[in-house]
Amino acid sequence: MGTYTQGGNTETLKGAAEELGLDLREELIKFYHKYYSADIMHLVVVGNHSLEVLSEWVASKFSDIESRGNTRPVVDFHPIGKAELGKLVHYKTVCKKYELKLEFALPELKSVNSAKPFAYINALLGHKEPGSIYLVLRENGWATATSGYSIITFYDGFSTYEISVTATPEGLENYEAMVSVIFGYIKMLVESGPQEWYFKELSLVSKARFAFKDKEDAMSYALRLSGEGRNQYVSPQHILSHNYLASRYDADIISKCLSYLNPSNYRLFIGAQEHKAVECRLEEKYYGVLYLIGDLPSHMTSDVKYNRNIAKMLHLPGRNKFLPENLSVTKPATIADPPALEPVLLRKNDKIEVWFKQDDQFFTPHGRIGLAISSEYVDNSPLNHLLSTLLCKVVSAELQEQLFSASMASSYFNMSPGGGLINVGVSGFSNGLPNLLKTALQKIKTFNVDTQQFSIYLAEVERMIQSQRQNGPTSQLFRQLDNLHMVPAFDQDMLEEELKGITLDGLQKHTELLFSKAHVKMLVSGNYNQSAALDTSNQVLDLLQLQPVSRSSINSGRILDIEPGYYVQNVPISDQKFYSPISTKAAELTAEEFESSVQSLISLKQEKLTSINEEFGELWAHIKSGKYSFDKVDKDVEHLKQLSKDDLLAFWDKYVNEDTAQGYTRLDMQMSSAKTWQPTTEEFEMYPSTILALYGSLRSEGHTGLSIVDVQSFVSSADASSSIESLLAELSALYMTKQVSSVSSKVSEVANTTDVNVEAPGIVFESLSKIANALQMAISSADKAAKYATLNKTNFANIDMKQSPEGIWLINDYKRFQHTQALHGISVPSRKLVPLIAESG
Repeated sequence: MGTYTQGGNTETLKGAAEELGLDLREELIKFYHKYYSADIMHLVVVGNHSLEVLSEWVASKFSDIESRGNTRPVVDFHPIGKAELGKLVHYKTVCKKYELKLEFALPELKSVNSAKPFAYINALLGHKEPGSIYLVLRENGWATATSGYSIITFYDGFSTYEISVTATPEGLENYEAMVSVIFGYIKMLVESGPQEWYFKELSLVSKARFAFKDKEDAMSYALRLSGEGRNQYVSPQHILSHNYLASRYDADIISKCLSYLNPSNYRLFIGAQEHKAVECRLEEKYYGVLYLIGDLPSHMTSDVKYNRNIAKMLHLPGRNKFLPENLSVTKPATIADPPALEPVLLRKNDKIEVWFKQDDQFFTPHGRIGLAISSEYVDNSPLNHLLSTLLCKVVSAELQEQLFSASMASSYFNMSPGGGLINVGVSGFSNGLPNLLKTALQKIKTFNVDTQQFSIYLAEVERMIQSQRQNGPTSQLFRQLDNLHMVPAFDQDMLEEELKGITLDGLQKHTELLFSKAHVKMLVSGNYNQSAALDTSNQVLDLLQLQPVSRSSINSGRILDIEPGYYVQNVPISDQKFYSPISTKAAELTAEEFESSVQSLISLKQEKLTSINEEFGELWAHIKSGKYSFDKVDKDVEHLKQLSKDDLLAFWDKYVNEDTAQGYTRLDMQMSSAKTWQPTTEEFEMYPSTILALYGSLRSEGHTGLSIVDVQSFVSSADASSSIESLLAELSALYMTKQVSSVSSKVSEVANTTDVNVEAPGIVFESLSKIANALQMAISSADKAAKYATLNKTNFANIDMKQSPEGIWLINDYKRFQHTQALHGISVPSRKLVPLIAESG
């Protein structure tokens, strides 16, 4: 069971209530008594128990919920009314991006959604074939992506529809022409009328998707079905299939829905970091977004003019060549019980390594094929890393026409760089995947892009790289951690510098080099037999034209073997307090509790796979790693069965406990807002990290009346045997004394007198706060000076690294630090690889 909100904080709840003179708790209780009714609730219970047991649980847990009738709120107005329509909204984005969005006001559509009118409209507005909105905008250099989707709200009464465009800078300058193209295409759809043949294609795929859908996670399944139950127009017998099937063609409903997408019924949003000739001077209250609202001109609403030349370019798509024609299932001659854990190595030579795993447990017409192309040119330098990324972007973009048609038929392609590899994959209904893979590989080897489109793709990669600076702190920290541990690895500054020198000619030469010395690992999984897998591998070799290469001659990514010691990067503030409760809790576990935890972990590891995709993911990870540990789960379970609580505690003391672990190694990656206080390198060398943490905590709470010297002096003289409440009271008293002295001094300067009486402000530090935690850390660590200094054999001061009084090293240049460390060796396979088919080349 869970609840969620899409946005908000204490201010939007409590603060707003106070502004209205309301008591938030009282309002919550009123809300509960008004709306909390069994009549509008939809309960879904999923479990592996009998219906009798599940029914008994439901009756015992939910019978007490009161019935207050149908209390479901109904919205009797549209939030996008006449005052909102016909508006042009410019807004500033945080990242460097260019967005255009048309938002339409629609009536409530749940009653007609069984005819799936917007599944039909979405597919046509989003298609990427010749004659589409996308291709016309792209060929003019105005856009890189388009999409359309309806939003059916939780409320009865209204809906909205959006058409979104990921634009280029040139596109935003020509936004009026872009809007004209979009309405020109809609006009063509209206004049052409609904196409039953196209709906039948959608219906065919929807039936196949539903008939062979993968098993869902129990929680997600229950949540989805309970949501479907809220729709009063869906009968109970259709709740399972309602979201999938497009089986009722209704031309009148499609035409009616298309009629709402007209120039008199929308508002336009334009987003960019900077807008030419537009000053976004209004500020949104909660998120601080800068924006400006104006009126759309008449030639974009009631009097739209269409470019005749562009209008001739717009037309319906052709028949989908990727539709699944054969949904039969190829079963193994002998079905093993339990299913086989390992794939079969069909062939292995100096060009390719082919693995095959036939579906022997799900029996659906799905498949998945993965290629891992390793080459020393993938990312052996920042420039090659960027060129490989750009290659993946160019190929995926140039394949949009085919990829959209394939995705409409539930077949998908992906291509991305990562881990020193070019990863290529296709998945979906097995019958069409070899053809989709062939189409993609042909494009990889023979892509032909003009300079205008190349500039657009390069700008996209540039924005992607630059936007990483705006990623959340967790994402940035893990990226920095990878950069520090992995070789090769490239930071933001390196990549941005190399972007300046990328050319189309350079990309083409890089692609030639990439495959001149490359090796492919391949896994064919699902509804195939060995013969089909070998045929597909031959197709790969024919298309890529790989040159023979020794696998060992290709440099692989390596991980640093960091010398024992305690290191920090970025903000040098540590928190050992987090670790203590873990070891304490482990020690306090009873035998029964420990055994229960072990059994839970065993059950989790032995959880059955639910789809071909899940099975492929596990096998592919073992193959790409080079370890081939297909029996890892069984081995893990055997080890877990022999594990004791003493083993766990011994592990803790040997590797994690800083007081007992020989060769204790710790690396802290930390990040703070640019608005928060940061210690200088001099302060890092002078004060223990716990003093810096306490001082930083005080400043972050707005308490700037104490200097770092005051904090150090207080901690040094504090009685460690005192309670935290007493220590906080003493710190509060010191703070107030310093505040009085500071205020008196300032008043005296102004009044030119010392006869001033200033009362101390009433500051009290709470015992449940980060200040209290930081103070407790500082006091308990006061007698542990230089505790980490003996861990290192290397004096990193010789490469200009700084060391704290406890012996913590500050990594200020991670590349220079990397060069001082050893590298782990490449993983040795857990088995000798013997292919089923012996060959020499």
